[in-house]
Amino acid sequence: MYQTGTRLRDIRSNYHRTLKEMESSVLMALRNFRVYHKLSPPYSVLLEKKSKDGKRDETLLFESGAIAVLNADETEQVMKNYLKAMDAYGCLGVLPITIGDETLLYLVVVTNSSSIGKIGDAEIFRITNTNFISLRNCLQEDDKISEIRKLLNSGTFYFSWSPASSIQFDLSLCAQKATKATDTDNRFFWNRALHVLPKRYGVDVDNWLIKVMCGGVEMRTVYAANRSAKACLISRLSCERAGTRFNVRGVNDDGHVANFVETEQVIYLDDKISSLVQVRGSVPLFWEQPGFQMGSHKIRMSRGYEASAPAFDRHLNQLKELYGNQTLINLLGSKEGEHMLSQQYINHHRASPHHEDIPMESFDYHSECRGGNLKNLDKLKRRILPRLLQFSFFGCDGSRIDLNQSGTGRTNCVDCLDRTNSVQSIIGLELVAKQLEYLDITSKQLVSRFQELYKQMWINNGDHISRIYAGTGALGGGRSKASDAARSASRTVQNNFLDSSKQEAIDILLLGSTLRGDITDKARALLTPTSLHGTHTK
Repeated sequence: MYQTGTRLRDIRSNYHRTLKEMESSVLMALRNFRVYHKLSPPYSVLLEKKSKDGKRDETLLFESGAIAVLNADETEQVMKNYLKAMDAYGCLGVLPITIGDETLLYLVVVTNSSSIGKIGDAEIFRITNTNFISLRNCLQEDDKISEIRKLLNSGTFYFSWSPASSIQFDLSLCAQKATKATDTDNRFFWNRALHVLPKRYGVDVDNWLIKVMCGGVEMRTVYAANRSAKACLISRLSCERAGTRFNVRGVNDDGHVANFVETEQVIYLDDKISSLVQVRGSVPLFWEQPGFQMGSHKIRMSRGYEASAPAFDRHLNQLKELYGNQTLINLLGSKEGEHMLSQQYINHHRASPHHEDIPMESFDYHSECRGGNLKNLDKLKRRILPRLLQFSFFGCDGSRIDLNQSGTGRTNCVDCLDRTNSVQSIIGLELVAKQLEYLDITSKQLVSRFQELYKQMWINNGDHISRIYAGTGALGGGRSKASDAARSASRTVQNNFLDSSKQEAIDILLLGSTLRGDITDKARALLTPTSLHGTHTK
């Protein structure tokens, strides 16, 4: 018996060692970028990307604010003047940032990452470290650069890598959209601003630069007889109205809402794919929480009813265009500010031209599930599941599309974090059996295995989204009251002391820095967070 146990431990140990070795070899193969610099005037930087056989094809030369593509012969002629600076796994592009009266350019590269897993030939990576190379040889790093690097290194940014011979996997597209679209979904393309300058100089950005998504990726392999299925949960945070919890709330004039997240529960088995999409987002009205102490929710409407209606309708129009039919799931409570916000949401919905074809289900989560009594969620399930089942999910077998998802559930609470994730997880766990049935997986044991895995993945998903928006992991989800209290206190510290610098980092990453530094600083001092982010456009 002892020998059998020892053998099993050895097998598991060897298996995990093999996995680590495989991941290491993939990372080494991916690490085919090298950065060189020339310190003598004029200062310049060379970016080299080696081909599969290790040969040098082309390089990018960055000098005096311009970018040139050098062929192998041209590179050979100038290379003797350059020193190696670092190796990298990928390049995000060139970040322009205004400091004082001048605009500085930084080449941003990924210097460390961890593999999440594979989908077909594509490997998904989480960024764990980046480096910013000044294209002006500025030795002293500005605080803004430090904050942007901290943001990118936070473990919430991802990219995919596929062999050159394979079809490239686009993390910004859910499975259903990927069968119909070849263009990246710009809502989830977080480093788009960093592609602008290289494009302007004729650089083939698809060959040289990676596209980065912000959110969360969970992946598990499940063995079914002699086949292996890949169970994934992918959350994509929109960058159209991005920001931290108390800096960005509600809607803007374009109909984009704060903390808008598309979450895809997708299973891959051989050539078959089964995908279910849900969305979450802030209440699509103009509102804010100007005062925030621990446990306080001082919500106030920042625009009147008439001024909010166009943006509200614009948001629902966008949802219908992007996802089809909708069901609104409103989890706001009946206490103080939440009740007022919920009533405003309900009133706008009743008066909206979308009232007839977009139903709303309001459910006071805190009141109904007081003391962790989640059994009362059965009431909500009975009300929303029939319509969500009508929407179905996406299913394809190779190039043959068998099922299309015709609509989504749009869930919200105040922050669209803990309560929202809880309800979305229940919807996902209810429908995973249907997804598996499409994949011809009907064994009770296997279905139960998938449900257990997805239960944990949904908990992790809540943590990913909460870290981005609130700065800490999610509350609830089976954790202790002491753990929740600690995280709640941590959120308060985060909101009071750290959010403003993180918000500025997000703005610069997404928009670049187009204003002179002193003007930007004065504008930030004069404008409220609502005003500043009210016209956040694509």
